Amino acid sequence: MKKLTYISACLVSVLLYSCTKNNDDIKLQLEKALPNIEVTSMGLLRQTGPFAPADVIQVTFGGAITKADPGTLDFAWYDVPTSGKPALVDSIHFASWNVTASAATGNSGVSTTLTPASYPNTNIISGNLNLKLSKLVSGKSYSLFIYVRTTDNKVASVSQTKFVTMK
Repeated sequence: MKKLTYISACLVSVLLYSCTKNNDDIKLQLEKALPNIEVTSMGLLRQTGPFAPADVIQVTFGGAITKADPGTLDFAWYDVPTSGKPALVDSIHFASWNVTASAATGNSGVSTTLTPASYPNTNIISGNLNLKLSKLVSGKSYSLFIYVRTTDNKVASVSQTKFVTMK
């Protein structure tokens, strides 16, 4: 009987030990596989076009940043021609991910929140761009590109063709 109890206890211990996983190693491997920065979405917040040049639109964007610090942010408007290559119409450079609208930024501004994710050393990016449309011509459609950079100049971008149409 003692032998049977001893063998049963050993068998249970071996089974429990073999089912234990090293989660720290899995998290480390996962962190290595994640990009330093990624922008995955953008859209308009409760606004529909067509828009007027005097309008200000609020563009939301999201993504993630891993093992890096926020750097700069740029956006660019391109026309949508019926043929040929799109041409750059306007672009603004923000020195950080949180800049108040001013004359220096074409009366456009950006605000970004970083929320810790369940992955190690990773934050979720939630951003808002307030964009003045004064340089966009009536009667045309425009594509928007957003470029987000880390302090070590890693870049991620997201774009949408025909993002806005002007009245």
